[in-house]
Amino acid sequence: MTVNDMYTFMNESNWNALVPFYFFLISISAGSLMIASLSTVFGMKQYDVIVRPAAFASLGSLILAPLFLILDLQQPMRFLYVINPLNFNIQSPMSWGGWLLILYGITLVLFAKRFITGSASAQAVAETAATASGNKSLNCILFVLALLLSAYPGFELGMIKAKALWNTQLLPVYFITTSLLAGLGMLLLVTQFTGKKELTEKFISSVKTVTISLIAISLVWILSRSMILTTSGLESQLAAQTLWKSGWFVGGELGLGLIAPLALLLFGNVSKNRTVLTVVSVLLLIGAFSMRYSLVFAGLAAVMP
Repeated sequence: MTVNDMYTFMNESNWNALVPFYFFLISISAGSLMIASLSTVFGMKQYDVIVRPAAFASLGSLILAPLFLILDLQQPMRFLYVINPLNFNIQSPMSWGGWLLILYGITLVLFAKRFITGSASAQAVAETAATASGNKSLNCILFVLALLLSAYPGFELGMIKAKALWNTQLLPVYFITTSLLAGLGMLLLVTQFTGKKELTEKFISSVKTVTISLIAISLVWILSRSMILTTSGLESQLAAQTLWKSGWFVGGELGLGLIAPLALLLFGNVSKNRTVLTVVSVLLLIGAFSMRYSLVFAGLAAVMP
């Protein structure tokens, strides 16, 4: 008689909360710059007021982001290995991401230095924003790099075929969408304290429309992705179940990060009550972080027995 022993091996994750924090910070940086590009690239003058805050928010979050990655790698030399040209691997998303961070960082410093050295008065800020808008070549390059940087975590996770929750070609698009929401959240929060009097009705109305549109796109993505997973194989169904059992997803991303700010924007008077706008900005940031946290750890936890 032949006896077959069966064992179940669970993939133990070496990742911790530093990874979603890293994704979150680069999303704030890239998202803030893409929102500022509505002024500097696409010529929407009502967004001039957020160009300066975007420069500082993007630069600050970009400086912090690699620190979280280095802490996660535990050895700083590993990060230097990734960005070493001699070790570049064309098939590795991490190699592309490391160099993208460097190129984006250099371009961002060139963009932000005019605000760092300039005056902080309202007139000087307006003049500097106009000058920033005038350098179209630099602005366009920075916009493209920010777009790629915001999508980069989606490429890195999406190429892992063994994880059904991650393995989709549309994941980079969802990262771009939620990066824009994170950028909006950060910029609205900053301008509430630094340039509150400069926020015009036209600006608030435009931001409201853009935010509602991005939230609607996010909700459609979540619904369609969930339907596809639940109607696919057992592994995909397990991935969907794991995601929907995650409090970070249901409570953080879906509840606080999307539905709550959508309700406030639709039924609250954001033009007259700026407190509502502040609450919306905080909720958008909570949602953006919760999305990255739930996606990373629900994807890791969804393992077939």
